[in-house]
Amino acid sequence: MNIKKISKNQSLLEIKDLKIEGSSDEFWHPIIKGIDVTLKRGEIMGLIGESGAGKSTLGLAAMGYTQPGCRITGGSIVFNGSELVNAPESQKRRLWGTKITYVAQSAAASFNPAHRLINQTVAAKIRAKISDEQTAKNDARELFKTLQLPDSDTIGERFPHQVSGGQLQRVMTAMAISPRPDLIIFDEPTTALDVTTQVEVLAAMRGIVEEFNTAAIYITHDLAVVAQMADFIKVLRYGEEVEQSPTREMLKSPKMPYTKSLWSVRSIQKPEETSDDRILSLKGIDASYGKVKVLHQVNIDVSRGKTLAVVGESGSGKSTAARVITGLLPQTNGEIFFDGEALPVTLKARSKEQKRRIQMIYQMADTAMNPRQTVGEIIGRPLEFYLGLKGEAQETRAIE
Repeated sequence: MNIKKISKNQSLLEIKDLKIEGSSDEFWHPIIKGIDVTLKRGEIMGLIGESGAGKSTLGLAAMGYTQPGCRITGGSIVFNGSELVNAPESQKRRLWGTKITYVAQSAAASFNPAHRLINQTVAAKIRAKISDEQTAKNDARELFKTLQLPDSDTIGERFPHQVSGGQLQRVMTAMAISPRPDLIIFDEPTTALDVTTQVEVLAAMRGIVEEFNTAAIYITHDLAVVAQMADFIKVLRYGEEVEQSPTREMLKSPKMPYTKSLWSVRSIQKPEETSDDRILSLKGIDASYGKVKVLHQVNIDVSRGKTLAVVGESGSGKSTAARVITGLLPQTNGEIFFDGEALPVTLKARSKEQKRRIQMIYQMADTAMNPRQTVGEIIGRPLEFYLGLKGEAQETRAIE
C-alpha cells in the first residue's frame, strides 16, 4: 500500500460515527456508540473516562483493530487517506508496528519472556527494513536513555523478568517510538511509574511527538497526566462522547456535569489515631535475586487498622518487599513478625491460615489471572481452598 505524506494542517486520522459491539453470552451489546475523532500531525488527544467507558476500545480502533469478541458495525476510520474499516488484514499489518504503534497498559503481558529486551525493541523496525540491526539497536539505547532507564547501554541485554514493571513499561514505549511512526496509541503507559520518573517520561514522550511530527492518542484516567500531555481532551462515558475541548479550556471550565465530577477534588478525612497494635513488623530484612541484592536492612511496622504507603523510584524494591512479606521471595537476612508470631521464611513452610491472612493484589491483573477460567471460578478457588465453600455457598459468596 502506498502511504502518501500529508502536511501538519491536514488530518492524519479521521474517525466518523464509529460504532463497535462486543459479545457476551452470545448477545451483542454496544461498546462505542457513534464517536468522531479528528487528529492532525503533532497533536496529542487525551482520552479520559471511567473504567469501561470504551477508551481502550476506541484507541485500538484507531489502528483498524478490534479485540476478539468485538466487531465494528458502522462508521469510518481513515488513516493517512486510507480507509481501515473492512481493509484486508495484510494491508493493516503493513501499518501496525511501523506507521501505527501501540503502548499497551500491561507491559508484562506484552513481552516475550524468552527474548532479550533490545531484540524485541527493534524487531519491527528491522522487519520493515527501516534500518539495519546495529543502527536500530544504537537508536534504541538512545531512547532508553531519553526515557530515564537505568544502565541504558546495557539494560537491553536483560530479559523481561529481570527489570521492574515501570522499567518494562518504558522499554515498551521505546519499542513503539523506535520506527518513528505517524501515530502512537498510549494506553495508560505511565501507571507503573513513580511520580518523579513519570514527569520526566511524559516530557520525553511529548518531546518525541513534537520532534517527529507524530500524532498520539493518550488514554488515561489521571487528570494530572492528561493536563501535561494533551492538546485537547475527549471525555467518554458508556461508549459515548461527553464533551471535547482544548486542554486548558476544559481544565478551566468543563461544561458537562459528568466532566465537572471528574475534575472535583474531594477532601480526605484523616483517620483518628489508634493505639500501637502492630500487626506486621519487618526487622533488618535483606533480599536478593540471585547475586543481586535488592533489599538492604529494611524495617517496616504496620499497626492494625492502618495503611502504610511504600513509595520509591521504579526498581527501588517496593514489589520485592511485598514478595518477601507474602513469602514468595525468601529473605536472606532478618525476621518478619505477623500478629505477634515469627513468620517462616518460605511460603511452603507457612501454615494455611497464615497464607489466608496475608494476601497480595498484583500490579498486572491480566497476568495474574488464568484466562481459561471465568471470573467466578477465579474468585471461587480461594473460597474453597481456605474456607471450604462449595456449590451454591461458594457462588453466593463470589457474587457478594
